[in-house]
Amino acid sequence: MKRSIPDVWWVVTQFVLMGALLFSPPVWPIAALERVHGAGVVIAVAGLVLSGVAAWQLRAADSFTPMPTPREDAKLLSTGMYGRVRHPIYSCLLLSALGVAMAMGSVLHALLFGVLWLFFNAKAAHEEAKLAEKFADYAQYAARTPRFIPLPKS
Repeated sequence: MKRSIPDVWWVVTQFVLMGALLFSPPVWPIAALERVHGAGVVIAVAGLVLSGVAAWQLRAADSFTPMPTPREDAKLLSTGMYGRVRHPIYSCLLLSALGVAMAMGSVLHALLFGVLWLFFNAKAAHEEAKLAEKFADYAQYAARTPRFIPLPKS
């Protein structure tokens, strides 16, 4: 599939928001978050590592693209991390962003994390519409698999 300009803007916006989260100075510090700085750093790094694992799973299935529109030769991946959540890369990037917000400990970073959550929710919804067009069984997969937060196994 040809990449459309809107797809590029989804990716550009994602990088701008993540850059703002990473490189903005702490504004309006939250004193209570000083105690969780170290945990925030650990969570941020863990989120990045796990997002790399999720990307590797997509790449191994020849389905990786940063764009919301799936590749022509993409396969619907529903095992591994994709068996637990529909968007594990977004989930893990959000986990990393939460860690950064905790480590930075400011109102600005908490707000940027909230904006990033809303952004990934909108990007996932856009992507899911494209996936539903491409894969006839996407609706069943979506019905049994949460978007971002894995449920406990029963």
